[in-house]
Amino acid sequence: MSIRAPAVPTSPSRSSLVARAFGVLGDPVGHSRSPAMHGAAFEALGLPHRYFAFHVTPAALPAALAGARALGLGGLNLTVPHKRAAVPSMDELTPAAARIGAVNAVCIEDGRLRGDNTDGVGFLAGLRELGDAVPRRAVVLGSGGAARAVVDALVHEAGAQVRWVSRRPATLPTGPWTSVGYPELAAWLPWADLLVQATTVGMHGGPTAFPVAVEVQRLPAEARVVDLVYPAPAVGLLADAADRGLPTQDGRPMLLWQGVRALEQWLAMSLSPEVVQAMRDAIT
Repeated sequence: MSIRAPAVPTSPSRSSLVARAFGVLGDPVGHSRSPAMHGAAFEALGLPHRYFAFHVTPAALPAALAGARALGLGGLNLTVPHKRAAVPSMDELTPAAARIGAVNAVCIEDGRLRGDNTDGVGFLAGLRELGDAVPRRAVVLGSGGAARAVVDALVHEAGAQVRWVSRRPATLPTGPWTSVGYPELAAWLPWADLLVQATTVGMHGGPTAFPVAVEVQRLPAEARVVDLVYPAPAVGLLADAADRGLPTQDGRPMLLWQGVRALEQWLAMSLSPEVVQAMRDAIT
């Protein structure tokens, strides 16, 4: 497996005018708004492509990726629980995917699979919609691929201090962050100016509660709260934070911007603000 930086988007290639299939692999995947989002982009661009949601179990992931290679799909997204598991199946990794150890976007070129991770840049782009302040002290919940991308972006791009919370903190990778368990969460909330919920709690088919109560009343008055699940449940973390008067955001902005970055690579072109707006409208 080699590591290569993603191509810089330039302009539409001739091959982009030939109808191709794209998709997202997940388990579950029925809740995904990626098909609507990318479908809106293709329509706005006048392209004949189609984007599908594929229900793929963990055991079937290697075969599904091999099938995508054989069929010449235009590109793939990966969602829970496949982001880390897909790494061994890639022929190449971008530096971001190699550093994070997870893949959420797959480029398929000349029969080769190049794994990238656009979640981190997508998260930071979405966070800017919640205010211009640069996060300095963040608490991140979760240990999966999305959490890893968020932690990586906060540390390496934003320069933030991070307390990374997991059920099994000893299993987290080592790095310029502090790994803590849920019993320590309450002590760190008053320290944070950003709380990110990057677990599957609240997701369709996922768990409904955290190992301990997340006491948002402990957060400072200026703290922002982001829950990567979308759409936000009617009750839960974001509702509690909103009742407290804190700025909140669900996972749709991150979904939008990671999708923009992936699509720009697949099509080798920059997306106009009008196309980005069409994608946003499709997931609101």
